Amino acid sequence: MTKKFLTIFTPTYNRAYTLPKLYQSLVAQTDKNFVWLIVDDGSSDGTEKLVQSFVNEELIEIKYFCQENKGKHFAINNGLKNTDTDFFIVIDSDDFIAESAVSEMKVLSEKIAKDPNIAAFTIMYFPTETPYDKDKYGRKEWISDGKIVYDWEFQGEMIFGFKTEIHKKFLFPEFAGEKFCAESLVLRRIERQYKVLATDKVLAFGNYLDDGLSSNFYKLLLNNPKGSLLNIKERFKDQLTEAEKHELAKTYWDIASKTKQDFKEKFFGISPFLILNVLFNKFRNKVR
Repeated sequence: MTKKFLTIFTPTYNRAYTLPKLYQSLVAQTDKNFVWLIVDDGSSDGTEKLVQSFVNEELIEIKYFCQENKGKHFAINNGLKNTDTDFFIVIDSDDFIAESAVSEMKVLSEKIAKDPNIAAFTIMYFPTETPYDKDKYGRKEWISDGKIVYDWEFQGEMIFGFKTEIHKKFLFPEFAGEKFCAESLVLRRIERQYKVLATDKVLAFGNYLDDGLSSNFYKLLLNNPKGSLLNIKERFKDQLTEAEKHELAKTYWDIASKTKQDFKEKFFGISPFLILNVLFNKFRNKVR
């Protein structure tokens, strides 16, 4: 069997009701030069049986692994460790891709394959419920050195097709008992050391579901404090305005206090001067 160039990785948890749509979009690809790698994060809804039915059809190459319920970031680490293709992209279990997606990603991968300074290419994700001018997108390509700057006209996001060997150097931190770590933490670390071929190609689609990670986001931060505080520390390495620093410091103190972190973590995890400023403003607002 010829080695594929791309792994389309899908972490999933109790999404048997959405996986068929993604599967059909993969089967419909004009270029089948990919592996669909699924890591099941301990589903209890018949996901394994469903995926086996996909495998039995033998229409695309599928690899399936099951882990105990640990969270998406653990699943991504697991997926990377089981990937042997040159490129790796995450397509979530509630999304799907355009028929030409793999073909276009192949072209993008070839543009950066031999440049050791470029870690990834990007495609764009677009919510299906929002109409847009299809003739307007898919024409821009630029090399981003650092955090990608893009003027969004709609609610969307960039999806990164990483060189696997580079992404494997930047695995997610794993804290016992914590099931969430922001993907931006790892992305920031990679973007600080490598360039990215950014594009405005709209090739992935989906909906923000109520059972997704975006719902009750602040509760997620409080339930996973070590990862949340580490992500805030990472954000402080960016070029921030004073107002942005203050807002981050407020969030940091709130999470650290509500989750009973030790004195050193609360006051010295980031700038103690910013923390003192947060406390002073809290006190001043109380006495007004």
